[in-house]
Amino acid sequence: MRKLFVVFIILISAGFYTSKNYAQCSDAGICQLGTHLTEGEKELFNISGAYKYGYSGKEDDIQFHSFLLDGSYNLLENSSVQVLIPYNIQSGPTGSVNGVGDLIISWNQQLYSNENSSFSASLGAKLATGDDNKNNLPQVYQSGLGTNDILFGLSYNYDKLSVGAGYQLAGGRNDNIQRLKRGDDLLLRASYQLAFDKLSIIPQLLFIQRLAKSSILDTTSTNEEKFVEVNNSDQAQLNFLAKLEYEISKNISLVGDFAIPFIKREVNVDGLTRAYSASIGVTFSIY
Repeated sequence: MRKLFVVFIILISAGFYTSKNYAQCSDAGICQLGTHLTEGEKELFNISGAYKYGYSGKEDDIQFHSFLLDGSYNLLENSSVQVLIPYNIQSGPTGSVNGVGDLIISWNQQLYSNENSSFSASLGAKLATGDDNKNNLPQVYQSGLGTNDILFGLSYNYDKLSVGAGYQLAGGRNDNIQRLKRGDDLLLRASYQLAFDKLSIIPQLLFIQRLAKSSILDTTSTNEEKFVEVNNSDQAQLNFLAKLEYEISKNISLVGDFAIPFIKREVNVDGLTRAYSASIGVTFSIY
């Protein structure tokens, strides 16, 4: 049975495996990498639309709404190209912002497969197509991160078990009023697929380690442009994600997910932390 496409949040940032994932993963984009390599009967073309909701928690009290359009095309038997574009809405005590988010494009390649297992690699980019300094609000309110990032991913699948790793190379400092510079992200992931007739459930554990502290503009400096590191902005996070897919027909599936952090980052200067997230969507496939 074809594995599911799911939306959210995310960061960004995101699945880079055979299951389709947008959930609260890296948030910054790495989780999106490689989601359209499938086993069994190959999809020639896949297009999905979804709505996702996230909440930052009471500390920031910001709500996140995203409408996502995602498509992939299998150029060769074991290769696919994938494109994702979101439209994001953020609202909180300080104001609200909406607009097109950052475009994610990736190449996904299956390197090895046999009857029970497969090994895949992915390479992609998150492009700064979203506004990162609208209404002079902090980064947490913005629809885009304002940097061009490089994404790498590897995954190994054995029967219904999947494990993998990903890396997001952050593209430097953005143009937000805070002049945010994020650290790179390392992602480790494990999932297991449970199949019940037309329903599939995939529980996952997602571990994301920010490899360096974020830095922002020092507003207390009046003589020259100076940047300071944000304490605790390099903390790890561990998320639990449950993804579901219900096969309506051979070509159409209803998908959704719910994610919560087991370990949550204390600092949300980049706007990627979520107290919880959920999504629902529809995916259409041509074989």
